[in-house]
Amino acid sequence: MEKYVFYVKDEATKIFARSALSKDDIKKLKQDGFKKYPLEFEAESKQEAIDKLNENTRDNMDSLGGFSATIAFIALTVVIMAVLVYLF
Repeated sequence: MEKYVFYVKDEATKIFARSALSKDDIKKLKQDGFKKYPLEFEAESKQEAIDKLNENTRDNMDSLGGFSATIAFIALTVVIMAVLVYLF
């Protein structure tokens, strides 16, 4: 299995096998405005690495959605309690 790294610039993403990148390649990517994505994935192919990145992103979005729902529920509860305290 090969480790794959991702470089991101706005909407563009470039994927490389880690072993295929030289220091000059990394320097050129940085000069072009690309930044290294903080995660690397071991995969058999680029497509599998992309699939793993997408799965990781989906999991993070699901967790964030659950967290947001919890915060919204707590905020709503606090507002309702404040209204009830004010009225009674």
